[in-house]
Amino acid sequence: MSDRLVWPRDRNGCYSVKSGYHWLHSVNAVRHSNIPSSSTTVDSDCWKLMWKTNVPPKIKTFLWRALRNAIATFGNLFRRKCARTPLCPLCNCYHETAEHMLLLCPWVETVWFGSPLSLRIDKGSISTLDVWLCNTFSNIGTEQNDGDGIKSLVCFLCWHIWKERCKAVMEQCSPSPQDTIQRASNAANEFLSFKERRQGNRSPRPQILVHNLAWSPPLSPLVKLNVDAAWDPISKSVGIGMVVRDHDGQFLAGKSLLAQADSALMAECLACLEGCRFASDRGDQWVSFESDCLEAVKSINGDISRGKWEIYPILSNIRDFLVAFRSCSWTWIRRTANEAADHLAELAKLRMCNEVWADTPPSSLTFILNKDGLPCPPTNV
Repeated sequence: MSDRLVWPRDRNGCYSVKSGYHWLHSVNAVRHSNIPSSSTTVDSDCWKLMWKTNVPPKIKTFLWRALRNAIATFGNLFRRKCARTPLCPLCNCYHETAEHMLLLCPWVETVWFGSPLSLRIDKGSISTLDVWLCNTFSNIGTEQNDGDGIKSLVCFLCWHIWKERCKAVMEQCSPSPQDTIQRASNAANEFLSFKERRQGNRSPRPQILVHNLAWSPPLSPLVKLNVDAAWDPISKSVGIGMVVRDHDGQFLAGKSLLAQADSALMAECLACLEGCRFASDRGDQWVSFESDCLEAVKSINGDISRGKWEIYPILSNIRDFLVAFRSCSWTWIRRTANEAADHLAELAKLRMCNEVWADTPPSSLTFILNKDGLPCPPTNV
């Protein structure tokens, strides 16, 4: 595609006076001090979203303190001469602010991605906690049938990340992402179920932890094509995996290939593009595409000109492919329902060339296909 001018400080690549002002203000703030100020102005919309979220008062109070930068992080303790260093006690690399503690610390990334939300934390796009919280609520809440439950889970995760961090600091041990995910999910499910029983709702609510965990076959005559990408931030290499199955769950085809990408989001979008190309090459006309990257799916289904400018050429190519299908759709699924494509993506990183499987999957994929509870053909050993 022909080049175009972009403003990298805005999501859609277009310059505005507002984005220019905020960029200039942030540059001046960095020049004057490397330590974040505790004086922050939180958007009123963020306060409304937080106070209306269906969580216990103690979690609302904690989030209120975190948004006002009024919690005992090492950055705040150092500023008050109560700590010897402002560095995070768990990673010892960056100043411990509320944003670092809840979103940016390496062990916390595992919590968000391993949770039922499957959130990928984009460090470059995080400015303040309130902006991230508003964006997360708007992105996830509108995509789920249980939007209130998802918002509650986000708040419970923040609360249990804080508790696990304090435990690790006080007991001088390593934090456990898996235990944090389990405790937060169980607490959210228990609290929401109790609230519904008090309101007279006799029917049991779906558990957040087990919602849409398994792959499901499409309706006839559709075929379902799952895509996933495995990105290495050091080498910038990408393993892409694709699996095609029909309405009976029968394995029709699979493919793995290597590519290059500058970010995890770009890698996921490349996987979506290769999935469209694979379906087109196979001659499929009725296709249901699935990916576990929420931002990629939202970008494909929405206005691509308002998405991130780095992935605009990829999204444009995807749109060109979609018009060739008689019927197609893009749907976000949880990572646990996309294990087959994820396995082929990891497999691509171990091999030197692209591979295509027709009718017969690789032997290492058999367990995952059987785990989905669907028929599996003889394997190609």
